Amino acid sequence: MKTAKIITLILLLCCNFLFGISSEALYQKIAKTYGSLSSFQAVIKQDNYFAQLDKSITYHGNIYFTKGRMVIRYNKPYFQRLSVSGGIVELYDSQSNTVFRSKMRPEFGKMNPVEILQLYWKKSTVNIQQGKGNLVNVFLKPFDDPVIVSISAVVNSESGIVQSLTWTNRNNDKVTYNFSSIKTNAKIPASVWQYTYPKDVQVVEQ
Repeated sequence: MKTAKIITLILLLCCNFLFGISSEALYQKIAKTYGSLSSFQAVIKQDNYFAQLDKSITYHGNIYFTKGRMVIRYNKPYFQRLSVSGGIVELYDSQSNTVFRSKMRPEFGKMNPVEILQLYWKKSTVNIQQGKGNLVNVFLKPFDDPVIVSISAVVNSESGIVQSLTWTNRNNDKVTYNFSSIKTNAKIPASVWQYTYPKDVQVVEQ
């Protein structure tokens, strides 16, 4: 038994050496990187899987955020615009010509999808596996969460930038965000934050 424990310890130490970064070091890297950003923008591909319907929907668009506000503009399969600012969430759906507006719920008070990873990191079992090059695969299993059962991500261990993020809820519904053409600390055009809804738009307060 003692020999087995020693072997296990050696294997763990070897894994840490091979991966080159510990769970805590990676967490601090991500926190520092995103905490120091003045802006973030990227092409986003979002895959939503609904287990009960056994149906998937893929959205393509762009994401922009600075401290205090975020906009995601989806161009495919049809135009949608999600805006988060001043504690208010607005989702414009072009198919129904409707704006859904609500106050941001405290549990969803994060300004971008990446912060979900930071939110759950400290209250989950964390497993890190080496990926290609500087990329590492991160797997989180929350200890006891009423909604989320697992989170996974691909992170650049050198830059601290999250390349993709997936979370699964207790209904086995799954959402995956993939980020590409990432720009950090670059000026975001003022037009991104401005949008005029059609005159006949319906507004639903939630």
